[in-house]
Amino acid sequence: MNQEPEMVAEEQDLPEQIAIRLAKRERLIASGSEAYPVSLEITATIDQVKNKYPDLDVDVATGETVGLAGRVMFQRNTGKLCFATLQAGSGARIQIMLSLDKVGEENLEQYKELVDLGDHLFVSGEVITSKRGELSILVDNWAMAAKTIRPLPNLHNELGEEYRVRHRYVDLIVRDRAREVVQIRSKVMQSLRKTFTQDDFIEVETPMLQTIHGGASARPFKTHSNAFDTELFLRIAPELFLKRAVVGGIDRVYEINRNFRNEGADRTHSPEFAMLEAYEAYGDYNTMAALTQALIQNAAMDVFGTLQVQLEDGEVNDLSGDWARISMFESLSEAAGVEITPETDISVLKKAC
Repeated sequence: MNQEPEMVAEEQDLPEQIAIRLAKRERLIASGSEAYPVSLEITATIDQVKNKYPDLDVDVATGETVGLAGRVMFQRNTGKLCFATLQAGSGARIQIMLSLDKVGEENLEQYKELVDLGDHLFVSGEVITSKRGELSILVDNWAMAAKTIRPLPNLHNELGEEYRVRHRYVDLIVRDRAREVVQIRSKVMQSLRKTFTQDDFIEVETPMLQTIHGGASARPFKTHSNAFDTELFLRIAPELFLKRAVVGGIDRVYEINRNFRNEGADRTHSPEFAMLEAYEAYGDYNTMAALTQALIQNAAMDVFGTLQVQLEDGEVNDLSGDWARISMFESLSEAAGVEITPETDISVLKKAC
C-alpha cells in the first residue's frame, strides 16, 4: 500500500538522528526481533547486583548468571569486544561487555548496528569484574527492551540545558540530583503519613472541583461541568472541606493535596502545587506548632538519618531540639524597634511602617 503524501512529507522533514533511529527500528523488526517486547526474563536489578557484589577483586568470575535491563548511557565498540554502561531508573549503573566468542559474530554485529545511546537494553550473562576491577556483566545474550527514537540531549551546550529543564523526564535520565530529589520527596511523603498515623490523624480526600472556592484569597481557575451545566472552580485550598470533616466528627484530619491558583508564576511559585493541611479538634496553635516540629524532625531522620540537614547552598540547618517560639506581637516589636500590642495606636503603626 502506498503511503499518504502527508506521511511521506512528514518523514522527509524528520531530524536526521530520528530518521536514522527509525530506520534502525525497522531493520530490527525485519530481522525477527521486537523493538518493544511485552516481557523480558529479568532475574535481577542493577541495584541488586551491585549490592550483592560491592567489593570483588580484579578479574573475578562469580559463576552467577543474571538477566537485567537498563538504559544505554555509554558505548565503546572496539572490534571483537564492545563495552556499554546500563543505567537503572534509580540511577545505578553497571558495565556490560559483549565479546565475539560469547555472543557470536552475527549478534555482535547486530548490536553494533542497531543499539544507540538512550536505548533500553536487556542482557543476560555472568557477573564478573573486568581487568580494571569494574563490576560487569559478560553478556551471552542481548535483546532490545525499548528502542529509543529521540536522542538524549547534549548537556554541554545551552540548547541541551534548556531541553532538559523543559522536559523533566529527560532531566531524570541525565541528572543524578533530579532523581535524588524525586526519591527524597517520596520518602518525605511516607514519613509525613507515618507521623500522622502515629498521632491518630485520618487522611481524607476533599473535592478539587468546587461550586464556591474558598479557604484562601487567590484567583481560581474556572471550568464547566457539562453533566450539571454548572460553573465550577479548581480549589485554591482544602481548608473549608477539612473543617467540615472536623465538624462531622473526625477530630484529627489531614490531606496532602493539589491546589490551583490562577495567578503569577516564577521559579518558586507554580499555578499547580502540593499543600499539606491538618486540623485537630480541641487543639490550638501550640498543638499545631508541636505537630509541625514533629513532622519535620521525623522526616529528616527517616530520610537522612540526621537532624543536621544540608541545604542546596551548602548551609547546614540544625533541626534538633525544641524550636524557639515567639508570639506575633513579640516578633513585630523586635523588628520595628518599638513595642506593638493589639492596643497600639494607628499613628504609631503607620510611623513604624
